[in-house]
Amino acid sequence: MRALIVVVLMTLASLPAGAGTIKKWVDERGVTHYGDTIPPQYVNQGSTEMSSQGIVVKKNERAMTLEERKALEEERVRQQEAQQKDMEQQRRDKALLNTYTSEKEIDLARDRNMQQAEVQTKSAELRLKQVDERLARLHRQAEGATKSGKPVPADLQQDIADAERETQHLRESIQQKKKDMDAIRLKFDTDKQRFRDLTLKR
Repeated sequence: MRALIVVVLMTLASLPAGAGTIKKWVDERGVTHYGDTIPPQYVNQGSTEMSSQGIVVKKNERAMTLEERKALEEERVRQQEAQQKDMEQQRRDKALLNTYTSEKEIDLARDRNMQQAEVQTKSAELRLKQVDERLARLHRQAEGATKSGKPVPADLQQDIADAERETQHLRESIQQKKKDMDAIRLKFDTDKQRFRDLTLKR
């Protein structure tokens, strides 16, 4: 260490009066160098500039690699997304507290939404039962024509096709309504738990 200090002092002393700053850099082996210019291969490795009196006047940070810049940008994006998510959660919390004053009100709102979905589901199930019964009658008529050796009338074939499409549509609608009811339950259960957490913090 003492020898290094002597080298530095000797380097500084060799500079002419009024000379510019002296550069300090480290090579790939970890050896520290001093001079008035930095070799091109070390320009981006980080360096220190000192006055002729040995006072540090500037530090140049090492240039980031492509991977480091990519990681830094990804971290910036993650922070922005987290901040946006936090702001959105605050907005939802405020709306929740402004909408309800108790957990009972949340239950009542859930029941109202569930009731509407249940009515629509039962209506679709009733219609499906009626269409299924009609379709069964149409199939019997078609089977009767086939057994008697007659071709199935075109209008009967069309009625069967229309009824089958309607049953398919109704089944899909009923399935979707049931998914909607599950989503309603989950939403209001989540809202109630969040409302409870927020009111307990007050």
